[in-house]
Order: sequence, then structure tokens, then C-alpha cells
Amino acid sequence: MKHVTLWLFSFVVIAAIMLTGCGEGATVEKVEGDNQTASETESETKPNWLEEKETLTAEEQMIKTFVSDFYSSDPEAREQAIIEYVHPDVQEFFLFVSGFTDDTTTIDLEKFAVIETVEHEEDGETGMITLTRTEDESGKLHEKIFFVYEEKLGWIFSPTSEDAEMREVFDEMRALLSAEVPPADQLVTYEEEEEIEEESSSADSEKEVGTRNNPLTIGERVSLTYYDLFHGNVQLDIELLEVISGDAAWEMVRQGNQFNDEPGEGQEYILAKYHVVVNEVEEEPFDLNHSLFDAVSSGGNTYDQFISVSGLEPDLWNELYEGAEREGYTYFLVDQDDENPLAAFQRKSDAEVWFQLRAE
Repeated sequence: MKHVTLWLFSFVVIAAIMLTGCGEGATVEKVEGDNQTASETESETKPNWLEEKETLTAEEQMIKTFVSDFYSSDPEAREQAIIEYVHPDVQEFFLFVSGFTDDTTTIDLEKFAVIETVEHEEDGETGMITLTRTEDESGKLHEKIFFVYEEKLGWIFSPTSEDAEMREVFDEMRALLSAEVPPADQLVTYEEEEEIEEESSSADSEKEVGTRNNPLTIGERVSLTYYDLFHGNVQLDIELLEVISGDAAWEMVRQGNQFNDEPGEGQEYILAKYHVVVNEVEEEPFDLNHSLFDAVSSGGNTYDQFISVSGLEPDLWNELYEGAEREGYTYFLVDQDDENPLAAFQRKSDAEVWFQLRAE
């Protein structure tokens, strides 16, 4: 269990926890009888890839309950599932990522099956690895491996993870199981999932507003409803009111505080004035601060240089209670020759929304 243990306790380096399923394909041999055609035999011997074990252990039943609650659009159910079923060693990380994920895919338990569980011991440590399968709406199969130790869920491994190390661990664990691998044309693969996501993202970006491909402009307001790790359920409205750049922006920054840094050669400040209304916040107050905004260049690179500007009037930063609203400037430092820089609010979260930083 060396690979499992080392990987598990270095979980902080893993970038994502939303776990979709797939795996390496295998073929199924046809069994031809003396008095039957090959097609008749193939039909009769076609395996049921969702055939579940007749009797589930307590750990396997726990996995099914966790899947029912965690793969849900209800953030409270997800959080409770983590608290109740996930091992304390990784519980905090599950909670952290769950609060920022935009994956609210639900799993129908009628199309979810526990296939096989084996006990595995290495270096004196014992755990249970459980193979599960899910059938999606298109009829494709997804495989996941749940790792249980000390009667709690330690991790979920998937061959469609974006993390290569995680896919490698899945393959190592899958090799320990005797269950046959479904045919390649029925099993979702990592490459297929990437292609599906790209197609879906492209189609969505053409329809949706506030995306990187279709950012909001001055005067367009958007309403956001999402779950935040620190503030719980949040519902707010945000609108870009004004954009100031170049010498005018630097003059406002300079007047705000004499110690504010002058932009470097080839750089300029952009000041973006927003109007934000907090309609609902579960854990008050809502911390509206400048770190919620990122600037991204027209070439797709984030502007990661740390800057701090004080004294802007009005300043966007404030702590807002439910029903409060705020209007003020936040700031960015970008390249002067960047023709189409964008601002992203709550980038890489459920609330992600993009704005143009050059007035048309």
C-alpha cells in the first residue's frame, strides 16, 4: 500500500477532487456453441456490467450512501456526507474543494453498482479497495475505485482524473481486482471525456454570457447563486460600471496614496468600478475584497504580479451583510499593449464570471 499511502497523505498537491470515471479498454471473447449462431451466442452471453454483488458489507453500503449524498446538487448534503463518511485525514480537503467545485452531477443509484471489494495489505497497513461502476445517460460506463481504511472513505480514484498520478494509482489498484474490464467502446476513456468537455464548453460558451469567450461589458448585470466554503449559500448581483486606464488610472492611484507603486515600463493600471448587491449570505458578513478578482491577458495568461493599492475612492473592499450593496473600484496591473485583458470574479469557482477591461 506504499503508493496508496504516500499519495493519500500528499493530497494537498492534487488540484481537483471532482471524480469522473473511465479506464483502459479490454475485449470480451465470444463463446460459440455447436447449435447456435455467433450472434445468438453473443446476445445470450453479453455480460451485465452493472450486476452488483448479492450481499454488501457495511463498508460497501457506506459507499453507496456516500455516493447518493455527495454526488448531489445540494451543498448541505454534500458537506454532511463528507463529515459523516470521509476519513478525518482528508476530510478538510474534501470540504475545501467541494465548496469551490462547479460539478453538481448527480448519480442515479439504480445505475450505480458495487462490483468487487478486496482487502489489500502492504507495509503492515490494511485497507479495502472497492470497484464501482456507473452508467451515464448515453449508456457509457464509468469506473471508480473507493479506498476505505479505518471504516472511513480515504479517497476516490478515477482513470479520468486530470492528474496523471491519480490515473496511475487507479491502474495499479484495478490490476488487483479480478472483475473483467468492460469493452473499450462501452467504457468512457480519459481522452473521450476531455473531448466531450471541450465540445460542451465550446457550445456553452456560445450561449452563455459572462464566460471568458463571451465576457460581460459595462452596464451588464449578472445574478450569481452559489455555495462558498466560508460564507455558505450566497446570492449576489454584480455589475461593471466603469473602466479607467492609462494616465487617468495612474493619477487616481497616485492621489489615493503617495506610496502606491508606479506602473513599470510597458505596464498600466486599470481601475474597474463595480456595483455589488448581496441578496443572501448564509455566514455573514460577506468579505468583498480585491483578491476575488483576477486579470487575465488576451493570450490567456493570468497577471500574477502582486500589487497593493490603497486610498482609492470609492474603494470596493467592504464587509457586507445580507441586503447590503457596495459600489467602488478594484485595480489591475496589465501590459499596455494587451488589447483585450479580462477580469474574472471568483475564478475557478461556481461563481466564476468574466468582464471586459477595455471599453469598446
